[in-house]
Amino acid sequence: MQQMRSTIRPGLGWAGMAAAALLAATLSSARAEEVPATMPPGAPTPASGEPLRVGIAPNYPPLAFEENGVLKGIEVDFAKRLGPALGRPIELIRTKWENLGDKLAEKKIDLIMSGTSITEERKEKVNFTDPYLEVGQMVIVREQDFIALRDPKAMDRPASRVGFVSRTTGEQWARKHLKKAKLHGYASTDEGIQALKDQQIDFFIQDAPAVWRVTGGFMNENQHLKGLYRPLTKEELAWAVPKDNPELLKQLNAVLKQWKKDGTLNEVLDKWITVRKTSIEVKPAHAQ
Repeated sequence: MQQMRSTIRPGLGWAGMAAAALLAATLSSARAEEVPATMPPGAPTPASGEPLRVGIAPNYPPLAFEENGVLKGIEVDFAKRLGPALGRPIELIRTKWENLGDKLAEKKIDLIMSGTSITEERKEKVNFTDPYLEVGQMVIVREQDFIALRDPKAMDRPASRVGFVSRTTGEQWARKHLKKAKLHGYASTDEGIQALKDQQIDFFIQDAPAVWRVTGGFMNENQHLKGLYRPLTKEELAWAVPKDNPELLKQLNAVLKQWKKDGTLNEVLDKWITVRKTSIEVKPAHAQ
């Protein structure tokens, strides 16, 4: 999980504002931008009210991705529940990640639900809801290189090749902290993961949900990749709304508050990020 024009998203920066494992179907570059997306079967649709146009970039599993022409992921499940909660139909507008900020400013969408990280730069252009998930950038390496590359200093060596999704907070971190490594940007997590498998890069930076999904989630298809579960950053994911729509912001925060109270929020997150349920408490040797 991504500045509006100079976009940075977690992995949900968006080129303007946060990953994708091979678990998600490869996105087709031929898809037209701004095409209303197909909601998952069984999604409840309120019969009345003005449609809420939600901008979503399906290139960031498990937050948002597409499989067999159907949008899936955390944000999609949230959208399914948001419509009934607000009493409005939901229209998912498939939009390129780098164009989400512009579409919001141009009033072509009402809301961005696409795994977007809260940053100070983005806050100058949009209002963010209360965060629904705290994440951080992490790193994926090939299992065969895990021992050699797990040292934090290994990333910033002249011979190190580091990949990230372009215009995300992962890129932002890499350009700020890695002065010696060779940096490579990719259009999607799928492309970065494939480059790692093909040994074109040695490290791939993405945020925690994507790293967990790729290396530690259920139905893991990437047995030869391992995550370095050492957060590089601390970020919060939220939805973005125009600054001139405080009423919608208020409504969305009220829904999030209720979801946190009744367990809906954790139900959706735990469905897609199964490792959130697993924690290891490390105690000092003398502790009882």
